[in-house]
Amino acid sequence: MKRLFVVPSPGKPSTWLIGAILLALANLVAGVHAQQPTSAPATPTPSAETIQAGKQHFVTYTCYACHGYDGQGSGNGPRIDTTRTTLTGLVNYVRQPGGRMPPFRTERQIPDSALAEIYAYLESLPPPPDPSSIPLLRAD
Repeated sequence: MKRLFVVPSPGKPSTWLIGAILLALANLVAGVHAQQPTSAPATPTPSAETIQAGKQHFVTYTCYACHGYDGQGSGNGPRIDTTRTTLTGLVNYVRQPGGRMPPFRTERQIPDSALAEIYAYLESLPPPPDPSSIPLLRAD
């Protein structure tokens, strides 16, 4: 009679157990390697016309009233940080906002194309300075 299973003796690892462990580790490493993200395709740099149109939309749709002319925020609305959101995230938030922001649910209120240009405008702005580089904010 042929044995299908081998019961290892206590205290001694059998060859099949060591092989199974090595195989499991190899599969784990291969699976982790296969799941490594590939680099995202580079997004094209928006044209000067797109950025200017975004700036105009930011004023036309009165975004500046709460977020300031450069999206820096004010007492009425927070700074818009494009390093923490994507265009899709911005569109989704504008369509279904939280907090005090009024919703712009439809394309008739603000077209997606205008939101894309607004996003390009906000992305073109330089980041705010590091607070430690502002003399009045330092405790020197």
